[in-house]
Amino acid sequence: MSIKTILVPLSGDDSDPVALSAAFTVARLFDAHVDSLFVKLDPRDAVPMLGEGMSGAMVDEIMRAAETEANSQLTTARRHFGEVVRREQVDLREGPPALDGISARWREVVGRAEEVVPHEGRLSDLLVFAHGTGERDAQAYATLETALLGAARPLLLVPKGGLTAIGRKVVVAWNGSAEGARAVAGAMPFLRQADSVQVLTAETSVTPAAAGRRIAEYLSWHGVNCQLTIVRSGSEPVGQMLTGKAAELGADLLVMGGYGHSRMREMILGGVTRYVLGHAGLPVLMAH
Repeated sequence: MSIKTILVPLSGDDSDPVALSAAFTVARLFDAHVDSLFVKLDPRDAVPMLGEGMSGAMVDEIMRAAETEANSQLTTARRHFGEVVRREQVDLREGPPALDGISARWREVVGRAEEVVPHEGRLSDLLVFAHGTGERDAQAYATLETALLGAARPLLLVPKGGLTAIGRKVVVAWNGSAEGARAVAGAMPFLRQADSVQVLTAETSVTPAAAGRRIAEYLSWHGVNCQLTIVRSGSEPVGQMLTGKAAELGADLLVMGGYGHSRMREMILGGVTRYVLGHAGLPVLMAH
């Protein structure tokens, strides 16, 4: 498997150029296509569900304000897309190209981002997000969570500072989980091209050191030579330990499973996942 289609959800804030530039960096590694998706909120969805007691004038005012904000975000996102495409000198294409090379496309959909993005992401090989900035962080984080838990595709989270390189030194955080296995499968195109791969296993009461040795053997069957590091969990939280060790090893990509603790609600992630999403200073590829 290779990476041929990349989805970048845009939100009309300063995180857009970071995510787009990172997506094109990845696209150049695999001659991939980048779909830039803006989900415009339907003004009717901005009206509170318990709005029966609201006057018609109040409902109209809420909808007008939502429409104005959505149009402003759309204009900003479209401008970001154009600027990055021109800077990166990327061809615009609406369908599969006849020749190799990277390409891009702009798409707009009306709906709720946390519903549309997971659905659209299922027909991409990778979703790319950047850490959000500004007052819309809460909405961006909600979209990221639902994409991680519902798209059934790997997700690449990019630091606010952007990328200088990716995939040369890869650290795989492994605990033997199903989510970790999906992350490794999604990261395989990177792992095959990497200069070095380090498997990092935190030995805990539920994760034996043997788990790291098994994944190292598995990767060798795919032509990926890797080194294994076993770390003992101490007082330091596992998420903090993983990101700190990856940075210490000079990694430019951390691969790990994204873990959820609730089947009743899609918006609950485990502590390690939340820590990495909020604090990682390097690119992280996750899958659920």
